Amino acid sequence: MADASRAQLYYLAESSWGVTPAAALNQMRFTSESLGFQIQNTTSREVRADRQIADLIQTGAEASGSVELELSYGAHDALVAAALFSAWGAPVSVSVADDIAASNSGGSLTSTTTDFTASGIVVGQWLRVGGFAASGGTNNGYYRVTSVAANALGVSPVPNADESATGLTVEIAGSLLRNGVTETSFTMEKQFDDVGQMVAFTGMVPGSFSLDIRTGAVLTGSIGFSGKSAVIGASSVGTGTPSDAPTNPVMNAVGNVGDVRENGVKLSEAALRSLSVRLDNGLRGIQAVGSLGNVDIGTGRCAVTGRVSVYFTDGALYAKYLAGTPTSLSFRVNDSAGNGYVVTLPHVKLTRGTIVAGGNDQDVLAEFDVQALRDPATDCTLQIDRFVA
Repeated sequence: MADASRAQLYYLAESSWGVTPAAALNQMRFTSESLGFQIQNTTSREVRADRQIADLIQTGAEASGSVELELSYGAHDALVAAALFSAWGAPVSVSVADDIAASNSGGSLTSTTTDFTASGIVVGQWLRVGGFAASGGTNNGYYRVTSVAANALGVSPVPNADESATGLTVEIAGSLLRNGVTETSFTMEKQFDDVGQMVAFTGMVPGSFSLDIRTGAVLTGSIGFSGKSAVIGASSVGTGTPSDAPTNPVMNAVGNVGDVRENGVKLSEAALRSLSVRLDNGLRGIQAVGSLGNVDIGTGRCAVTGRVSVYFTDGALYAKYLAGTPTSLSFRVNDSAGNGYVVTLPHVKLTRGTIVAGGNDQDVLAEFDVQALRDPATDCTLQIDRFVA
């Protein structure tokens, strides 16, 4: 008898949809899963004098399901990128002595010789900056790029103070992911080592991705898949020894959530109750005569929604909801080692808003549903930046 606590998930990116490459699998961290091969059966309508059912015919099938997870740095980056139909950009890695200065009045980082455009930095990207020393290093931190020129980066928030480059080695880092149009599929395998059985699913395309932050809880997420087929056997479909999953610590909403910003302005640390983001790619299985299961996966629009709950202190957000005023949302999470992500919805509208006094001895919460839209400045709907310690 198989025990769920001994099950393990593995994944491997496919070069061709539904075809498992001859390569080692990658171990996946997860909390639960519902991957399966759902077969649709049709009962025969044949009329028999003995009143019995003549047959049950397989008439359709689809590999699908979801994987639930706890957020930890690097553990699911390849799958998240695939859910965004994109890939992580080349990391920005700038480390220069005596060249990069901070300007509070200009809201920028400036240089004499460093070409920021050649470093691959783009408008809207978040960067982690270190190496400044004045005032206890208050100019160090995370900045969103508002403009890019060869020798100047417009940034928000603005640097805390003017600081010259002399005697400093300033480092700028970050890696960018934005929603795109490139489909990536995976072979996924469930291994039940205690009974020696493996179930592999091919052609699994991430159709959805979610992330949830709630007061006093671990940061959780989910990735949903649609795919082609399934096989069961006593041996793995992978070749060679699987790669171990990263072991970075699980993040939580107590000590691992940094800045939460609305329209670029940092919310009070006591303001946020919960925040969730949902991406849905609108996948559809394509079936054809002569095949049991999908023969391809159709792709819909990239729909990104969310929900935010804040303790009610003023009417600014509700006023934006009433007026249909667009805004932006972003939040940063870091683990204890300094690895982290910034998740940004650069252009959103609040689609449903409530401020309700539920009864005695309760906090009043302002709760809003969010619809993310294409941002003209960055040409994206959802952006994730990552930073390695």
